[in-house]
Amino acid sequence: MERPKLTHALAGTLAACLLAGCGLSDPYQHSDSHASATTARSSTTTSTAADAGDPPPERGGRVPAQTSAVEDRVAATAASRTPEAAVRRYTELYINWRAGQLVAHQRQLAQLSIGAARLQAQQAAASASADTQLHTDQVANHGQIVSAAPGVGPAAGKWVIVTSEKTTGQGDYTGLPAAIHVTYAAVTHTSHGWVISQWTPQN
Repeated sequence: MERPKLTHALAGTLAACLLAGCGLSDPYQHSDSHASATTARSSTTTSTAADAGDPPPERGGRVPAQTSAVEDRVAATAASRTPEAAVRRYTELYINWRAGQLVAHQRQLAQLSIGAARLQAQQAAASASADTQLHTDQVANHGQIVSAAPGVGPAAGKWVIVTSEKTTGQGDYTGLPAAIHVTYAAVTHTSHGWVISQWTPQN
């Protein structure tokens, strides 16, 4: 069953970027994705209108090593000892939230991740801060992990997470049935331990 508009509100943001995400309007959908384009001719790279808004060092699809290092920095307490622990920790936080705490919730997800997953959570936080309807309808999402295991076949190299979730609230969110959702995740080992680096809801 397709996720309620709410759960997808924030996830779309993430998925749209895939950068990728799931959870609300999806607390994990809808946010503006930032795009940059590069046109290479011979050995010369020219900036296009698509990346005109980027800082000069980042135009042409380049991200300075120092900037990248800062974006991928995680606190020791944000990392987990094993890939599975990182996956389960992030998933539990991702599927359980209330509208009134959603912005802080997404920022916490950002602290537990790096790369595309972090960007996704940051964008979801920005979207949630502007979505007053979620607060008006007192939307919340509650779920539990059905399974979390390394993928095989087309999902090889990723973690496949199956969750059972129910979104509650007023208005359009009244009486929504519980649903099963599948998410692909990637983990990366940092100096402190394992963290989520990609988060891609499949439904």
